[in-house]
Amino acid sequence: MQEMDKKQITPTELAAAMMQFTMRSIENSWDTLKPVAAAYLEDAILTEAKEDELLREIYIAALALEIYCIPYAFDVETANLVSLGMGEIMASDALAEHRLSESLREIYLPRLDAVNQTAPEDLALALAEEAARILYDRLALPLKPSDPANSLLWVKLFPFLVQLIGKWPILSAKFEIQVDPLLT
Repeated sequence: MQEMDKKQITPTELAAAMMQFTMRSIENSWDTLKPVAAAYLEDAILTEAKEDELLREIYIAALALEIYCIPYAFDVETANLVSLGMGEIMASDALAEHRLSESLREIYLPRLDAVNQTAPEDLALALAEEAARILYDRLALPLKPSDPANSLLWVKLFPFLVQLIGKWPILSAKFEIQVDPLLT
């Protein structure tokens, strides 16, 4: 009965929905992190340009985790379709100009893969910690401590990032992935 309530959606539409859902989550929660980020600027004022830069970095980190977790969120066939849909979105002209793929491909995904190779007891936590470390290092805030362990920014940043991820199960509950006969 519940299956009938699900809307049909293509893998590409599902990937786009996850990306929009994640961006909305960041925007809706940003006010909780914004004052802390401002505190690590020399003049403690976030300009619109600096805010956009920080939001972009946060989005890339959350997106990296969501992309990396596709194989864990779906069965093999669905994961392959969603990965193809995500690749299509990332290669689109609309996103190419934002150059999100470079950071994902060159920095986040290799480091997340390295964490996975160590077979940690709690893979989800280890991946989230690594993504948060990468994000912390990438945030251009001149007054942040080099060691995240000594930073209020880290204390706020890690849970902020963690609460942004995990959109796949929510979307899977609402949508049924429609298989394109050309892809099978």
